[in-house]
Amino acid sequence: MKLIITFIFLFSFTLSIASPIISSEGVIFLPTSASTIEKGLWEFPIHHWVYEVEEKSISRQLSRKIIAETLELAGLNDKDTDSKNFKERIKWFLVDNKGEKKLSIKLSHIPIVKNPALNQTHSNGHAVSKIYLPFKKELYPHRWVKIETDGLTANQRKFYGEVQLIPSKGLSVISDIDDTIKISNVLDKKKLLKNIFVENYKITKGMPKLYQQLKAKGAYFHYVSASPWQLYPSLKPFIVKHYPKGTITLRYFRLKDSSFLKFFRSSQAYKIEKITAIIKRYPKHRFILIGDSGEHDPQIYANIYKRFPHNIQAIWIRYVKGSYISKSGLATVFKNVPPNISNVFSSPESIIIK
Repeated sequence: MKLIITFIFLFSFTLSIASPIISSEGVIFLPTSASTIEKGLWEFPIHHWVYEVEEKSISRQLSRKIIAETLELAGLNDKDTDSKNFKERIKWFLVDNKGEKKLSIKLSHIPIVKNPALNQTHSNGHAVSKIYLPFKKELYPHRWVKIETDGLTANQRKFYGEVQLIPSKGLSVISDIDDTIKISNVLDKKKLLKNIFVENYKITKGMPKLYQQLKAKGAYFHYVSASPWQLYPSLKPFIVKHYPKGTITLRYFRLKDSSFLKFFRSSQAYKIEKITAIIKRYPKHRFILIGDSGEHDPQIYANIYKRFPHNIQAIWIRYVKGSYISKSGLATVFKNVPPNISNVFSSPESIIIK
Protein backbone atom coordinates (compact mmCIF):
# COMPACT_ATOMS: atom_id res chain seq x y z
CA MET A 1 0.00 0.00 0.00
CA LYS A 2 2.84 2.40 0.85
CA LEU A 3 4.39 1.89 -2.60
CA ILE A 4 1.07 2.54 -4.33
CA ILE A 5 0.52 5.74 -2.34
CA THR A 6 4.04 6.95 -3.17
CA PHE A 7 3.48 6.08 -6.84
CA ILE A 8 0.27 8.14 -6.98
CA PHE A 9 1.85 10.99 -5.03
CA LEU A 10 4.81 11.33 -7.41
CA PHE A 11 2.65 11.24 -10.50
CA SER A 12 -0.02 13.64 -9.28
CA PHE A 13 2.13 16.78 -9.38
CA THR A 14 1.53 19.22 -12.22
CA LEU A 15 3.80 21.75 -13.85
CA SER A 16 1.91 24.65 -12.28
CA ILE A 17 3.45 24.11 -8.81
CA ALA A 18 7.02 23.56 -9.96
CA SER A 19 9.63 26.31 -9.71
CA PRO A 20 11.26 27.07 -13.07
CA ILE A 21 14.99 26.95 -13.62
CA ILE A 22 16.12 30.43 -14.62
CA SER A 23 18.62 31.12 -17.42
CA SER A 24 21.65 31.41 -15.12
CA GLU A 25 20.96 28.08 -13.40
CA GLY A 26 21.87 24.55 -14.46
CA VAL A 27 20.87 20.98 -13.64
CA ILE A 28 23.05 17.88 -13.41
CA PHE A 29 21.52 14.42 -13.17
CA LEU A 30 23.85 12.00 -11.37
CA PRO A 31 23.92 8.42 -12.78
CA THR A 32 21.85 6.00 -10.71
CA SER A 33 20.44 2.50 -11.21
CA ALA A 34 16.91 1.12 -11.15
CA SER A 35 16.04 -2.11 -9.37
CA THR A 36 13.07 -4.46 -9.44
CA ILE A 37 11.09 -4.62 -6.23
CA GLU A 38 7.99 -6.29 -4.85
CA LYS A 39 4.66 -6.25 -6.70
CA GLY A 40 6.31 -6.15 -10.12
CA LEU A 41 7.60 -2.59 -9.98
CA TRP A 42 10.79 -0.88 -11.07
CA GLU A 43 12.20 1.56 -8.52
CA PHE A 44 13.92 4.47 -10.28
CA PRO A 45 16.03 6.67 -7.99
CA ILE A 46 16.57 10.08 -9.60
CA HIS A 47 19.39 12.21 -8.15
CA HIS A 48 19.71 15.75 -9.44
CA TRP A 49 21.67 18.85 -8.52
CA VAL A 50 20.55 22.43 -9.27
CA TYR A 51 23.20 25.15 -9.19
CA GLU A 52 24.08 28.62 -10.42
CA VAL A 53 27.51 29.71 -11.61
CA GLU A 54 28.10 33.41 -11.06
CA GLU A 55 31.27 33.86 -13.09
CA LYS A 56 31.71 37.60 -12.50
CA SER A 57 30.45 37.97 -8.96
CA ILE A 58 32.87 39.63 -6.56
CA SER A 59 32.19 37.02 -3.86
CA ARG A 60 32.97 34.17 -6.26
CA GLN A 61 36.22 35.74 -7.44
CA LEU A 62 37.22 36.44 -3.84
CA SER A 63 36.38 32.87 -2.80
CA ARG A 64 38.43 31.44 -5.64
CA LYS A 65 41.36 33.65 -4.65
CA ILE A 66 41.15 32.51 -1.02
CA ILE A 67 40.96 28.84 -2.01
CA ALA A 68 43.85 29.25 -4.46
CA GLU A 69 46.02 30.90 -1.82
CA THR A 70 45.15 28.18 0.69
CA LEU A 71 46.08 25.45 -1.78
CA GLU A 72 49.31 27.25 -2.59
CA LEU A 73 50.22 27.01 1.07
CA ALA A 74 49.50 23.29 0.81
CA GLY A 75 51.90 22.82 -2.10
CA LEU A 76 50.47 24.26 -5.33
CA ASN A 77 52.06 27.24 -7.08
CA ASP A 78 50.79 30.27 -9.01
CA LYS A 79 51.04 28.42 -12.32
CA ASP A 80 48.95 25.58 -10.92
CA THR A 81 46.17 27.82 -9.59
CA ASP A 82 46.09 29.83 -12.81
CA SER A 83 45.74 26.75 -15.02
CA LYS A 84 42.65 25.94 -17.08
CA ASN A 85 42.06 22.66 -15.21
CA PHE A 86 42.23 24.35 -11.82
CA LYS A 87 39.74 27.08 -12.77
CA GLU A 88 37.32 24.56 -14.26
CA ARG A 89 37.45 22.13 -11.33
CA ILE A 90 37.43 24.69 -8.54
CA LYS A 91 34.38 26.49 -9.93
CA TRP A 92 32.13 23.62 -8.85
CA PHE A 93 33.10 24.28 -5.23
CA LEU A 94 31.99 27.90 -5.66
CA VAL A 95 28.62 27.50 -7.37
CA ASP A 96 25.51 28.79 -5.66
CA ASN A 97 23.53 25.65 -4.81
CA LYS A 98 19.83 26.23 -5.37
CA GLY A 99 17.38 24.92 -2.81
CA GLU A 100 13.58 24.66 -3.06
CA LYS A 101 13.67 23.97 -6.79
CA LYS A 102 11.29 21.50 -8.43
CA LEU A 103 11.48 19.76 -11.78
CA SER A 104 9.42 17.41 -13.87
CA ILE A 105 11.07 14.85 -16.14
CA LYS A 106 10.46 12.54 -19.07
CA LEU A 107 11.82 8.99 -19.25
CA SER A 108 12.76 7.64 -22.69
CA HIS A 109 11.16 4.37 -23.89
CA ILE A 110 8.61 4.57 -21.07
CA PRO A 111 5.13 5.89 -21.95
CA ILE A 112 3.63 7.70 -18.95
CA VAL A 113 0.27 9.44 -18.64
CA LYS A 114 1.79 12.26 -16.61
CA ASN A 115 5.49 13.05 -16.39
CA PRO A 116 6.69 12.65 -12.78
CA ALA A 117 7.67 15.61 -10.65
CA LEU A 118 10.83 15.31 -8.57
CA ASN A 119 11.31 16.24 -4.94
CA GLN A 120 12.41 19.82 -4.38
CA THR A 121 16.09 20.39 -3.83
CA HIS A 122 17.63 20.86 -0.39
CA SER A 123 19.86 23.79 0.56
CA ASN A 124 22.86 21.97 -0.97
CA GLY A 125 21.10 21.93 -4.35
CA HIS A 126 20.65 18.13 -4.34
CA ALA A 127 17.51 16.03 -4.26
CA VAL A 128 16.84 12.31 -4.58
CA SER A 129 13.42 11.08 -5.71
CA LYS A 130 12.07 7.57 -6.15
CA ILE A 131 9.71 6.78 -8.99
CA TYR A 132 7.86 3.47 -9.24
CA LEU A 133 6.88 2.06 -12.62
CA PRO A 134 5.40 -1.26 -13.75
CA PHE A 135 8.01 -3.90 -14.54
CA LYS A 136 8.42 -4.50 -18.29
CA LYS A 137 10.96 -6.93 -19.71
CA GLU A 138 11.02 -5.04 -23.01
CA LEU A 139 12.93 -2.26 -21.25
CA TYR A 140 16.00 -4.50 -20.85
CA PRO A 141 17.46 -3.94 -24.35
CA HIS A 142 17.85 -0.26 -23.52
CA ARG A 143 19.75 -0.88 -20.22
CA TRP A 144 20.16 2.88 -19.78
CA VAL A 145 16.98 4.95 -19.65
CA LYS A 146 17.43 8.59 -20.57
CA ILE A 147 16.06 11.37 -18.37
CA GLU A 148 15.02 14.70 -19.85
CA THR A 149 13.70 17.78 -18.09
CA ASP A 150 10.11 18.49 -19.03
CA GLY A 151 9.74 22.25 -19.42
CA LEU A 152 10.24 24.31 -16.24
CA THR A 153 13.42 25.85 -17.60
CA ALA A 154 14.08 29.29 -19.02
CA ASN A 155 14.13 29.41 -22.82
CA GLN A 156 12.97 25.77 -22.89
CA ARG A 157 16.50 24.54 -22.20
CA LYS A 158 16.86 20.80 -21.72
CA PHE A 159 19.00 18.90 -19.23
CA TYR A 160 19.67 15.18 -19.56
CA GLY A 161 20.68 12.22 -17.43
CA GLU A 162 20.56 8.43 -17.32
CA VAL A 163 19.34 5.63 -15.07
CA GLN A 164 20.69 2.12 -15.58
CA LEU A 165 18.31 -0.83 -15.52
CA ILE A 166 19.80 -3.62 -13.42
CA PRO A 167 17.89 -6.93 -13.18
CA SER A 168 17.39 -8.78 -9.91
CA LYS A 169 20.13 -11.35 -10.66
CA GLY A 170 23.59 -10.79 -12.11
CA LEU A 171 27.20 -9.79 -11.52
CA SER A 172 28.10 -6.36 -10.18
CA VAL A 173 31.40 -4.60 -9.60
CA ILE A 174 31.79 -2.06 -6.79
CA SER A 175 34.92 -0.02 -7.45
CA ASP A 176 36.88 2.65 -5.67
CA ILE A 177 38.19 5.52 -7.84
CA ASP A 178 41.35 7.18 -6.47
CA ASP A 179 44.43 5.00 -6.99
CA THR A 180 42.19 2.18 -8.16
CA ILE A 181 41.07 3.33 -11.61
CA LYS A 182 42.72 6.79 -11.53
CA ILE A 183 46.24 7.69 -10.36
CA SER A 184 45.80 10.12 -7.47
CA ASN A 185 48.83 9.50 -5.20
CA VAL A 186 46.68 9.71 -2.08
CA LEU A 187 49.72 8.96 0.11
CA ASP A 188 51.51 12.11 -1.09
CA LYS A 189 49.29 15.08 -0.24
CA LYS A 190 51.11 17.53 -2.52
CA LYS A 191 50.83 15.19 -5.50
CA LEU A 192 47.25 14.41 -4.52
CA LEU A 193 46.28 18.09 -4.73
CA LYS A 194 47.89 18.41 -8.15
CA ASN A 195 46.20 15.29 -9.42
CA ILE A 196 42.82 16.46 -8.16
CA PHE A 197 42.89 20.09 -9.28
CA VAL A 198 45.63 20.60 -11.87
CA GLU A 199 46.83 17.57 -13.81
CA ASN A 200 44.90 15.73 -16.50
CA TYR A 201 43.50 12.56 -14.98
CA LYS A 202 45.62 9.47 -15.62
CA ILE A 203 44.36 5.90 -15.83
CA THR A 204 45.78 3.18 -13.63
CA LYS A 205 47.73 0.97 -16.02
CA GLY A 206 45.91 -2.19 -17.01
CA MET A 207 42.67 -1.36 -15.20
CA PRO A 208 40.60 -0.24 -18.23
CA LYS A 209 41.27 -3.59 -19.93
CA LEU A 210 40.33 -5.51 -16.78
CA TYR A 211 37.07 -3.58 -16.43
CA GLN A 212 36.19 -4.08 -20.09
CA GLN A 213 36.73 -7.82 -19.62
CA LEU A 214 34.32 -7.74 -16.68
CA LYS A 215 31.83 -5.82 -18.78
CA ALA A 216 32.09 -8.54 -21.45
CA LYS A 217 31.07 -10.99 -18.72
CA GLY A 218 27.88 -8.97 -18.24
CA ALA A 219 28.94 -7.06 -15.12
CA TYR A 220 27.24 -3.90 -13.92
CA PHE A 221 29.39 -1.17 -12.35
CA HIS A 222 29.09 1.01 -9.26
CA TYR A 223 31.86 3.55 -8.59
CA VAL A 224 31.99 4.58 -4.91
CA SER A 225 34.38 7.23 -3.62
CA ALA A 226 34.76 9.56 -0.66
CA SER A 227 35.61 12.42 -3.05
CA PRO A 228 33.14 15.35 -3.08
CA TRP A 229 30.30 15.63 -5.60
CA GLN A 230 31.93 18.81 -6.92
CA LEU A 231 34.46 16.60 -8.76
CA TYR A 232 31.73 14.75 -10.67
CA PRO A 233 31.79 17.06 -13.74
CA SER A 234 35.46 16.18 -14.34
CA LEU A 235 35.27 12.54 -13.21
CA LYS A 236 32.34 11.58 -15.43
CA PRO A 237 34.05 12.15 -18.82
CA PHE A 238 37.18 10.37 -17.54
CA ILE A 239 35.20 7.29 -16.51
CA VAL A 240 33.08 7.24 -19.66
CA LYS A 241 36.18 7.48 -21.86
CA HIS A 242 38.19 4.71 -20.19
CA TYR A 243 35.81 2.51 -18.20
CA PRO A 244 32.33 0.97 -18.44
CA LYS A 245 29.53 3.33 -17.52
CA GLY A 246 28.01 2.80 -14.13
CA THR A 247 26.49 4.53 -11.14
CA ILE A 248 28.70 7.04 -9.34
CA THR A 249 28.42 7.72 -5.61
CA LEU A 250 30.37 10.62 -4.14
CA ARG A 251 30.26 12.55 -0.89
CA TYR A 252 28.37 15.71 0.02
CA PHE A 253 30.62 18.66 0.80
CA ARG A 254 29.42 22.20 1.51
CA LEU A 255 31.13 24.92 3.50
CA LYS A 256 27.83 26.23 4.86
CA ASP A 257 26.51 23.15 6.66
CA SER A 258 27.50 20.11 8.73
CA SER A 259 28.74 18.19 5.66
CA PHE A 260 31.90 20.31 5.86
CA LEU A 261 32.80 18.87 9.28
CA LYS A 262 31.64 15.34 8.40
CA PHE A 263 33.84 15.37 5.30
CA PHE A 264 37.03 15.36 7.36
CA ARG A 265 36.01 12.35 9.40
CA SER A 266 37.03 8.83 8.42
CA SER A 267 35.65 7.68 5.08
CA GLN A 268 35.31 4.08 6.30
CA ALA A 269 31.84 4.45 7.79
CA TYR A 270 30.68 6.44 4.75
CA LYS A 271 31.85 3.85 2.21
CA ILE A 272 30.54 0.91 4.24
CA GLU A 273 27.13 2.62 4.37
CA LYS A 274 27.02 3.27 0.60
CA ILE A 275 28.32 -0.18 -0.40
CA THR A 276 25.90 -1.87 2.00
CA ALA A 277 23.01 0.05 0.42
CA ILE A 278 23.99 -1.18 -3.06
CA ILE A 279 24.19 -4.83 -1.98
CA LYS A 280 20.85 -4.61 -0.19
CA ARG A 281 19.23 -3.21 -3.34
CA TYR A 282 20.52 -6.17 -5.36
CA PRO A 283 20.50 -9.05 -2.84
CA LYS A 284 20.63 -11.75 -5.53
CA HIS A 285 23.71 -10.31 -7.25
CA ARG A 286 27.26 -11.62 -7.01
CA PHE A 287 29.69 -8.79 -6.25
CA ILE A 288 33.35 -8.13 -7.02
CA LEU A 289 34.85 -5.44 -4.78
CA ILE A 290 37.86 -3.61 -6.28
CA GLY A 291 40.03 -1.13 -4.41
CA ASP A 292 43.59 -0.34 -3.38
CA SER A 293 45.83 -0.44 -0.33
CA GLY A 294 46.44 3.33 -0.24
CA GLU A 295 43.79 4.00 2.39
CA HIS A 296 41.18 1.75 3.98
CA ASP A 297 39.63 -0.29 1.17
CA PRO A 298 40.98 -3.59 2.59
CA GLN A 299 39.35 -3.02 6.00
CA ILE A 300 36.14 -1.78 4.36
CA TYR A 301 35.87 -4.78 2.05
CA ALA A 302 36.71 -7.25 4.83
CA ASN A 303 33.88 -5.68 6.83
CA ILE A 304 31.51 -5.98 3.87
CA TYR A 305 32.46 -9.65 3.37
CA LYS A 306 31.65 -10.36 7.01
CA ARG A 307 28.18 -8.87 6.50
CA PHE A 308 27.46 -10.41 3.09
CA PRO A 309 29.64 -13.53 2.67
CA HIS A 310 27.23 -15.18 0.23
CA ASN A 311 27.13 -12.13 -2.07
CA ILE A 312 30.86 -11.47 -2.39
CA GLN A 313 32.48 -13.38 -5.25
CA ALA A 314 35.87 -11.68 -5.06
CA ILE A 315 37.84 -8.88 -3.41
CA TRP A 316 40.67 -7.44 -5.50
CA ILE A 317 43.10 -5.00 -3.89
CA ARG A 318 45.67 -3.15 -5.98
CA TYR A 319 48.82 -2.86 -3.89
CA VAL A 320 50.09 0.74 -3.83
CA LYS A 321 53.81 1.20 -3.30
CA GLY A 322 54.51 2.97 -0.02
CA SER A 323 51.19 1.91 1.55
CA TYR A 324 50.84 2.24 5.30
CA ILE A 325 50.10 -1.49 5.38
CA SER A 326 52.40 -4.28 4.20
CA LYS A 327 51.31 -7.29 2.17
CA SER A 328 51.63 -9.41 5.30
CA GLY A 329 49.46 -6.85 7.07
CA LEU A 330 46.86 -7.25 4.34
CA ALA A 331 46.88 -10.98 4.95
CA THR A 332 45.94 -10.24 8.56
CA VAL A 333 43.10 -7.93 7.45
CA PHE A 334 41.73 -10.74 5.27
CA LYS A 335 42.32 -13.56 7.77
CA ASN A 336 38.57 -14.27 7.92
CA VAL A 337 38.13 -14.04 4.15
CA PRO A 338 38.72 -17.27 2.19
CA PRO A 339 41.96 -17.14 0.13
CA ASN A 340 40.02 -17.87 -3.06
CA ILE A 341 38.01 -14.65 -2.45
CA SER A 342 40.73 -12.08 -1.64
CA ASN A 343 43.48 -11.19 -4.10
CA VAL A 344 46.20 -8.56 -3.58
CA PHE A 345 47.80 -7.69 -6.90
CA SER A 346 50.39 -5.33 -8.34
CA SER A 347 49.50 -5.90 -11.98
CA PRO A 348 45.89 -6.27 -13.22
CA GLU A 349 47.14 -8.71 -15.84
CA SER A 350 47.69 -11.24 -13.04
CA ILE A 351 43.96 -11.44 -12.31
CA ILE A 352 42.12 -14.39 -13.82
CA ILE A 353 38.44 -13.69 -14.44
CA LYS A 354 36.31 -16.79 -13.94
